[in-house]
Amino acid sequence: MFNQWLECHRTLSNIALGAYTYNSSAHYINTTLMMTSFFTVDGKHGLNDNSVMCSLTVPGFEPHWIGVDLGNLFTVFYIVICAGSNYGFLAARNDLDYLIVGVSNRSLDVHPPVRGTYDLCAQYPGVVALKQVVQLNCSSTTPPARYVILQQPSNSTGYMSVCEFEVYGTPYGTHRENILYNKPGTSSSVYYELKTAHQCGAFSATPVVDGFHDTLFYNCHCGSTDDKSAGANWFMFDLQGTYYVDHIIFTARLDYYAGDHRLDNFYVGFSNQPSSVSPPIRNQYPLCGQWPGYVVPGSKVLMKCNANLPSFTYLIAQQALNAADGYFTICELEAYAPISRNFLVWKRKFGFYLSGYRVQTMSVRSATECFHQVRQVGGCDSINFNAATKTCELNKHQNGYNGLVSNASWAFYVVQYN
Repeated sequence: MFNQWLECHRTLSNIALGAYTYNSSAHYINTTLMMTSFFTVDGKHGLNDNSVMCSLTVPGFEPHWIGVDLGNLFTVFYIVICAGSNYGFLAARNDLDYLIVGVSNRSLDVHPPVRGTYDLCAQYPGVVALKQVVQLNCSSTTPPARYVILQQPSNSTGYMSVCEFEVYGTPYGTHRENILYNKPGTSSSVYYELKTAHQCGAFSATPVVDGFHDTLFYNCHCGSTDDKSAGANWFMFDLQGTYYVDHIIFTARLDYYAGDHRLDNFYVGFSNQPSSVSPPIRNQYPLCGQWPGYVVPGSKVLMKCNANLPSFTYLIAQQALNAADGYFTICELEAYAPISRNFLVWKRKFGFYLSGYRVQTMSVRSATECFHQVRQVGGCDSINFNAATKTCELNKHQNGYNGLVSNASWAFYVVQYN
């Protein structure tokens, strides 16, 4: 029955194409090129083209594995793997024999794959030849999952080189739509490599929202401004509609210059005016939030937005003032609307007090009553609550805030969508 049902779905699209990926290790070629796992989801299988790049893990960094983040839950029916070649500069061989494919709903950032700890899709029953195309049908008992894992068995002796890792399945449950995908964008300036034409052309706003989570700058899926430190350094995107925003996901550059703190404390905000009318100026537009500190090169970070904000038409991403030497680079930016505006959660930061934004003070019986007062009063963005004195302070700071200080008597709360 399952095989018959599978046969009806041969026209499924590859849901791994352009996805964010993880790898146990990646072979380093130079300061701008590493053979990362993204080469397994770039849509180029390399079967008849030896110039196509493939992923390559590094001997000595066992166990070898690749992971794909599908972004949402999917029922996975089958996978297709295009094997890579042997590499003469490595003593070992490309060993995909008896490869394992599994699925998981635990973040691979926190829980790297360990054999036996994730659900099995299937295991290949033999030797995999160089450049071989392998299809594995998942078991009918494979649960819906967000992450798909390709891993060597425990007795493997070589590295992993995979040219393409395709995943086929159907959505499961509620899927959020990336409201930034392929939306038109502008930027404060556009970087060109050495001020000349490059294989990528202009590093404009367009590839920032193209759906490809490639973290290598010169693979042409990132955008970059050309402003120096203290310059404008912003991107703005037209949502082509009015949206409330629950959270954004920011994919950072991995290669050369990525570790130079250019992304520290970046901003995301909103506007109802295009950049031609009102170009973004820091601290002068409603703020989704500000990332708290360093962004790990090549990482994907999620930032929740202030749930008290109204809906907007334009989304802004901007480098913090004086962050490194300028050149604000984004390799992918996503934004998602809340599933429901009726479910909110107050996030507490105990032992902190926000000074300078108070608009009202009242006596309450509990923090919960303070939350209710915010909904009744409206227009507030956070609260300070003192449990000993039962004091509730309502704060307003639509364009962001500073001045959060340590104070053991108080707790600071912000509201987010659940």
